[in-house]
Amino acid sequence: MEHIKLTIDTDGIAFITWDVIDSPVNIMNEDTVAEFFTKVEEAVANKAVKGVVINSAKNDFIAGGDLKWFLNYDKSKRDCFDMLMDTHQKMRKMETCGKPFVAAINGLALGGGCEIALACHHRIMISNPKNKIGLVECSVGLFPGAGGTQRFLRTLGIQKTIEYITQSKKLTAEQALKDGIVHQVCTPDEEINNLAKEWILAQKEIIKQPWDVKRFQVSGTPVGIGQISGVNEFFSVSNAMAYKTTHGNMPHIKNVLSAIYHGASCDIDNGLEIETRYFVNTLFTKETKNIIRSSFVFIGDASKGKAKPKGYSKASYQKIGVLGAGMMGAGIAYVTAKAGIDVVLKDVTVASAEKGKEYAQKIEEKKLLKKRTTPEKKAAILSKIQPTDTVDQLKDCDLIIEAVFENEQLKNTVTKETEAVLRENVIYASNTSTIPITTLAKASKKPEKYIGLHFFSPVDKMPLVEVIVGEETSDETLAAAIDYVTKIKKVPIVVNDGRGFFTSRVFGKFVNEGISMLAEGVPPAVIENTAKKIGMPVGPLAISDEVNLQLMLDIMGEDPNLSSFEEELKNTIATIVSTHKRTGKKEGKGFYEYPENEKKYIWKEWDNIYPVQSDYNEEEIGKRLLFAMVIDAYKCLETGVIRKPQDADVGSILGLGFPIYTGGVLSYIDYIGADNFANYSEQLYQKHGDRFNLPETLKVKIKEANGGRIFYNVNHSKKEVVC
Repeated sequence: MEHIKLTIDTDGIAFITWDVIDSPVNIMNEDTVAEFFTKVEEAVANKAVKGVVINSAKNDFIAGGDLKWFLNYDKSKRDCFDMLMDTHQKMRKMETCGKPFVAAINGLALGGGCEIALACHHRIMISNPKNKIGLVECSVGLFPGAGGTQRFLRTLGIQKTIEYITQSKKLTAEQALKDGIVHQVCTPDEEINNLAKEWILAQKEIIKQPWDVKRFQVSGTPVGIGQISGVNEFFSVSNAMAYKTTHGNMPHIKNVLSAIYHGASCDIDNGLEIETRYFVNTLFTKETKNIIRSSFVFIGDASKGKAKPKGYSKASYQKIGVLGAGMMGAGIAYVTAKAGIDVVLKDVTVASAEKGKEYAQKIEEKKLLKKRTTPEKKAAILSKIQPTDTVDQLKDCDLIIEAVFENEQLKNTVTKETEAVLRENVIYASNTSTIPITTLAKASKKPEKYIGLHFFSPVDKMPLVEVIVGEETSDETLAAAIDYVTKIKKVPIVVNDGRGFFTSRVFGKFVNEGISMLAEGVPPAVIENTAKKIGMPVGPLAISDEVNLQLMLDIMGEDPNLSSFEEELKNTIATIVSTHKRTGKKEGKGFYEYPENEKKYIWKEWDNIYPVQSDYNEEEIGKRLLFAMVIDAYKCLETGVIRKPQDADVGSILGLGFPIYTGGVLSYIDYIGADNFANYSEQLYQKHGDRFNLPETLKVKIKEANGGRIFYNVNHSKKEVVC
């Protein structure tokens, strides 16, 4: 198969055209990279060739490297080093052969695609808001390994290189032109290949890269990076900021900063070798493997609707009804309208429904100010949301999503009222976060058409949706619901019915453990800071304030099956609410104080209520917070609440903010080692109680694994995931 074509026109211009077979995008892997360099060698060796244009026959230039190639890389570090150094040598041949190379960039040029473009002497990019160029590898736990760190460094200077690479910035053609990443921008109407050819034919002297000109120096390093006051300080600050954000849990960030720092003080060839050494070290870390596997393989599969039952055609939606125009309902209406679907947004009054529509208007106005949309696009979205207080307006809807207050009686009333005007086959979904779907479906005339769609707040930003299947929910309903979720560009995971479903239930263990430790005398600041150090986005006490302690108490009061630990915790929360009058952020008084126009701070009286114990262990605090979630997630898998371990990992990363470097809530067991997990769990069980006692089936799996992995084999399917 020929993925890359070489043609030479009558003027001696060679065109190396990427057109990877059986792939919607051009991806870089072992086969396509080898073929590319073969074509480069042919063009360079041909005396008739005056210059080379690298272009694409697809809508995008080159989307990047195949992540599954990296994920499944099973050779040694030495082999990987040699492979990358060979790549560098061949790209340097492009730069130093004496023939001009031009990148004709259409669509996306990301990751490895951007790196190939950077090795060209001239880069032309088509202007279009969707066209982007950038080194985005840090978003997948890697960093540029085909010269990107060193060529960016020599193009942009130190500060922008660090900013753009660590933040995985994607630049428009105009931004890239301003920064010197591209040299020329053309309109979609212009023939980019002709422009590239004209540039080559206009060259009268042998073309060189700036970094191959004698006495070239990286911007800001005129004497040598080790002696410059200000440069070392800048890197020190960058390292400190990176550690503050990652707490040392993300090796790729530390390594890319090192590659940039050391590469800045030497020539390009030594810089490329430095980059290679740090890249190889990064690729072989378990953190990088975890991030690639869970964040992009598993989340990528979920976002494509891989959980959809087989045998059902794709459901289409023209009009959706949303019941309740509060924050959740307004958010659901907005993302639905944004996907091009008409929405009837119903509330008890037109004014309330209009207020829900205003939520969409405010989001779009902010985007307009940042030039991320146009007045026409904003108007088109808003025109799709129809506020109403009349149930009859729902009669033509293809799907109903109920998002009223979390009250079973109210939800039942709304269900009966709405179903009275609906067509026979319309699916009815509830956005409940706590009430079992099977229970709510009892109010429906057609429980087989009743399903849960649990969105997360804020809906426009949170990608996860739990698709909750009741006892009578049909596979046809499930399939259609997944089609809706993917249509609005959210990520669905399938969850079987149960109190708290999956995410709310598992996250509750994190919160419970934090409150319990406070009552034991662990300083609240230590609890909160340790949670962030292990990679959680927020501490358990802060999130409790967001949820509201009174609401947590009410939910616990409805559960007849509380464990002894949970009963004790319930009493603790009741005392905090009733005696100390602390309920949460909304009231301005929870675990934190929330003074007006000031930053929140932990209430200072906790030390008097729960005297601080001096024998707390920070490692144990972190392990308790994580192990509580991991063990309960396994119980969800064991009892069928969650169907696949992949769904647990996806749900925990997107819904709970579980540390991404671990791979997710169940991958965590393999991350720290199954035997280590079992041994530490036993210690926690002996010290803190039954909630840390592992289920027998998990103990058996750990024993049978004999030191190996519990949930996932190392190899994955060969379908590409690109960066």
